[in-house]
Amino acid sequence: MRRWILGLFVMSLAFTALDVRANDPVVIGTGGETGVYYATGKILCQLFESKDIPCEARTSGGSIANLKALAAGEITLAMVQSDWQFHAYRGSSDWDGKKIEDMRSVFSIYPEPMQIVTKRDANISKWNALKGKRINVGNTTSGHRKTFEEMVPPGRWKSWLGEVYELPSNEQVAAFCQNKFDAFIYNVGIPNGDMRRAVAECNGLIIGPQSSTIRKMATAARPYFVKVVIPAGTYRPDQPAVKTFGVMATLVTRSDLDAKVLNALVDAVFGDIDSFKKRHPAYAHIDPKVMATEGLSAPLHPAAQAYYQQKGMLH
Repeated sequence: MRRWILGLFVMSLAFTALDVRANDPVVIGTGGETGVYYATGKILCQLFESKDIPCEARTSGGSIANLKALAAGEITLAMVQSDWQFHAYRGSSDWDGKKIEDMRSVFSIYPEPMQIVTKRDANISKWNALKGKRINVGNTTSGHRKTFEEMVPPGRWKSWLGEVYELPSNEQVAAFCQNKFDAFIYNVGIPNGDMRRAVAECNGLIIGPQSSTIRKMATAARPYFVKVVIPAGTYRPDQPAVKTFGVMATLVTRSDLDAKVLNALVDAVFGDIDSFKKRHPAYAHIDPKVMATEGLSAPLHPAAQAYYQQKGMLH
């Protein structure tokens, strides 16, 4: 009798542990408070909470910081650039020997064009004119910093750039407006409030990389990059269209995330995609089939894959 009671007690503990695990708050690694990653995290949390799943959108240093936190089990979901999803899953670039094998894709959301913002009075209207100028390249854990390093290897910085700054994205626009440097680079969805301030209020000018750089970056060898055009008038009426390249903003998780939890999110997003598009200007032109397939190097989480197959979203 004692063994039977003890067995029931152990089973009860096991089920309780499972319930607690399933009901743990979802934590989403995002970015700086003024960026689209953080706004997206808050929006996704609203969708989770509409399904009675507690959720926290946690600020961070960006893609690299989010991937490290995901690997360490500190967060449930991570917003990351498609290039760093690629490298982290394959164990390449900065992730050599540190691949995150249990990372799984959920969906991509919107393109993040590489934007180079300069001062209109600094005589920097072309990429080559950045030579010798003061530039903010971003903090070391940001995805756009790593993308810039792929464009211009750090070994060339001393000979090509002037003074180099490493401010995070939530500090760079204020410093730019105070004339602490001549230009900064930023991979971010458009439109973006910080970019609008830099261009409209602080005499900023958006330029793109030279055509040869765009061709070099957006190739089959780098499937995580896409060609992007920033529409004319995005930040001020006289702003011309800017050709550039970019990454996709993606959402990833680990393979052990409870299927019911993830299904609640994908159903909330894709079950009413028109409503989701209205939640942020960066989502205006998203396509569900693109979200389910493009910019995703890690395998889809089984719950996401099953949902997309059921809805006919996979090619």
